[in-house]
Amino acid sequence: MNTTKLYLIRHGETEQNKTGILMGSTDTPLNDHGRLQAASLRERINALEVDTIFSSPLSRAVETATLVFGEQVPIITDSSLQEFHFGEWEGMHFSQIATQYPDIWQMWLTDWEQTHIPGGEAFPAFKQRVISFAAEVVNQHPGQRVAMVSHGGCIRSLLAHFFCESVSKGYWKFKVDNATLTEIEFMGNLPILIRFNYR
Repeated sequence: MNTTKLYLIRHGETEQNKTGILMGSTDTPLNDHGRLQAASLRERINALEVDTIFSSPLSRAVETATLVFGEQVPIITDSSLQEFHFGEWEGMHFSQIATQYPDIWQMWLTDWEQTHIPGGEAFPAFKQRVISFAAEVVNQHPGQRVAMVSHGGCIRSLLAHFFCESVSKGYWKFKVDNATLTEIEFMGNLPILIRFNYR
């Protein structure tokens, strides 16, 4: 039986990560610390070889992929790996959101999965695009080693999908740090968690 390996990597730190600002689909670069994080991860996984690299098209992910893997194989960008779009909340801190959008904020705290943020993406659509893309990648690359460089929300969605009863019940159980690697092996359709949040 072919074993497919999936390496999920979150991008390095940005200034917005550092200050607690929601970025979502906004394109923001790595800061200097984020670049050092990516370079450090490269050293830690120096012996790791991959056959294919997919990345979110946002620059913080593409730069991380480049720093981690160099020119080992071409980086294929795909919008399915973009972070959740927070709409009007992008560029804001949670404290600002609570003040400026008190009603929707309370709804989000109560039922975050079904609350629609003004101008934002519906969470069910977000999780479906990420899960569908990952399933397609695994099916189309049997026996290969595939890296996917993306965002915290994407990786949490996949981990909750693969290893929890449902995404809604498992999404917040995983804290995915910047510039970390999570490794999943697929024995046929069975996902096995090999490493989580490795750096």
